Amino acid sequence: MGRGRLCAALGVALLAAVLAGSAGGARVSKAGTLTQSGANQQYVPGQVVVGFRTNADPLTRRLVVADQDAKTLDSIPQLGAQVVRVDGSVQDAIAAFEANPAVAYAEPNWIYRTDAVPNDPRYSQDYGLPKIQAPQAWDVTTGSAAVTVAIVDTGVASDHLDLAPNMVAGANYVTGGPNTSLDYNGHGTHVAGTIGARGNNGIGVAGVNWNVHLLPLRALNGAGSGTNEDIAAAFASTCTTHPAQIVNASLGGTSPSTTMANAIAGCPNVLFVVAAGNDGLNNDVTPHFPCNYGAPPYNLPNVLCVAATDQNDALASFSNYGASVDLAAPGVDITSTWPAYDTLYSTGFEDPFTGWANSPGSGTFARSATHATGLYSATDSPAGNYLPGTNTLYYKTAAAANLSGRVGCRASYNLRLDTQQGGDFFDVFGASDGVNFHGSGWSGSSGGNFLSLSSDFSQFDGAASFYVGLGFQSNGDGTVGDGGYLDDLAVKCLKPSAEDYNTISGTSMATPHVAGVAALVKSAHPTYTVAQLVSAIIGGVDPLAALSGKVSSGGRLNACKAVGGCGGTGPPLKPPGCVVPNVIGSKLGTAGAKIKARHCRVGKVAYLKSTKKRKGKVILESPKPGKHLKRNAKVSLWLGRGH
Repeated sequence: MGRGRLCAALGVALLAAVLAGSAGGARVSKAGTLTQSGANQQYVPGQVVVGFRTNADPLTRRLVVADQDAKTLDSIPQLGAQVVRVDGSVQDAIAAFEANPAVAYAEPNWIYRTDAVPNDPRYSQDYGLPKIQAPQAWDVTTGSAAVTVAIVDTGVASDHLDLAPNMVAGANYVTGGPNTSLDYNGHGTHVAGTIGARGNNGIGVAGVNWNVHLLPLRALNGAGSGTNEDIAAAFASTCTTHPAQIVNASLGGTSPSTTMANAIAGCPNVLFVVAAGNDGLNNDVTPHFPCNYGAPPYNLPNVLCVAATDQNDALASFSNYGASVDLAAPGVDITSTWPAYDTLYSTGFEDPFTGWANSPGSGTFARSATHATGLYSATDSPAGNYLPGTNTLYYKTAAAANLSGRVGCRASYNLRLDTQQGGDFFDVFGASDGVNFHGSGWSGSSGGNFLSLSSDFSQFDGAASFYVGLGFQSNGDGTVGDGGYLDDLAVKCLKPSAEDYNTISGTSMATPHVAGVAALVKSAHPTYTVAQLVSAIIGGVDPLAALSGKVSSGGRLNACKAVGGCGGTGPPLKPPGCVVPNVIGSKLGTAGAKIKARHCRVGKVAYLKSTKKRKGKVILESPKPGKHLKRNAKVSLWLGRGH
């Protein structure tokens, strides 16, 4: 008989806390609410709307457009306006147009959108996305299929109806072979939904990205544990066999691994977004990995470590913190996608245990009025305390379910527990023959509350007969507590091509908010490096007093600022290359404006007297020869006769 613990699992474990229960384009519809956001409003690249004065005749208008090397795309005759295409900076072109006396105004061809709030019915249940200003970020971008986020986790239910459009084929590092698209735990599917559940599709929830490639790399088993080997192999594959720009790793442990650190360091162009941990500890004192690979002595620049905040922007009570943690994001009571299950057997223990039996010579299970739902639960402590040095097995004598052809089977239940931590265990068992029971259990205290928990029974997948049992194992040291109360037991197996949702908490839930925003930034700025992604995210946080001294940035994630909206600037972009325009026939002022519009710097300007062969010449000198104007210190521009 296997045994586990309430507070942790062996190996490198996932970081979920307690389960709490199961773009638009340029055109808009007339029914939408239109909003303009000033400097942050998006416009059609390379397009300017030019409004001419009423006394400007058609020939003058054509000359004005031609003088800027622009091309008329469309016109609004009744308004005296034209939409033109320009090369170079839209803002510089606007300045040049408005300098012409024939132009009344010039402006970008602004894009207006209906408010970017998706029609997904469960969107209103998630405070996290509005908290990080995701709707405002969606006015900039809703994501791109050109961006891939690898999810190193328990797998992802790739056939989930709210995820399937964004899924790509992944890999299974736990067992190898098939089932790369299955999740025997739920954790990875929940993470995937936060990053990229399909938005505005009328189904379930919306992810931070409505469009993105989600790449499942299964490195944790159905119990939520994985090895350094499997996790490091998954990490390393993201810059080789399974390329991705961003990795979400909602997992961790307190033991450093050189293999894992080398895997991250070996993919310098991949951003690893990782969880801070759920122990409520200072990671600077008690390091947590892979979070601390971004801190001394490792100092890997492609690691972002994430703490969790609640609905009130307070640091979650369970969240780790420290200077080694970069920022925080919503991680308490987050609703997201979950694998769908068929329930093959269930009981609320309302009847007097018909069809159940105690194993001979064991302790006794009985009904108790301490319950999660209904009136009763099953307990190992009918007298109020369990017995020391006594093992108990209580099992259903007839098969509970036929698992033929089924995969991903598990038991779910509500458990209230008060035991000696690490010494006494409450177990949930399964068997294919009704005799040899195997499973896992819990040890510790649930604080007087029923917790929604589950046990992985995928080892019994395909069994024609499946028996379920409850057990209690105690040592003989005499230290006992109130024991366990288990209610609402159900045996479930994965249901293909369906959908379900769950609300859970943890730094695991905060991490995909940041990974999702990193993908948004990458979709808005495809050329950004890892350093620029980090700069955009950290530079755009909302500073919070509750996070001062708790995370190095002192702030909580803001998606809109990170993508460059809502006042966020992000890292500076390299200026586009300078291509000197044709300014033959232009006056000096007009020539200078046109050159600036091509992102060429205009320095000293001199007008030379005419010669016998040429009526005039302008020499434009770059203030820093060799840096601009295609490495030419001087560029000569010929002016036509009469200027």
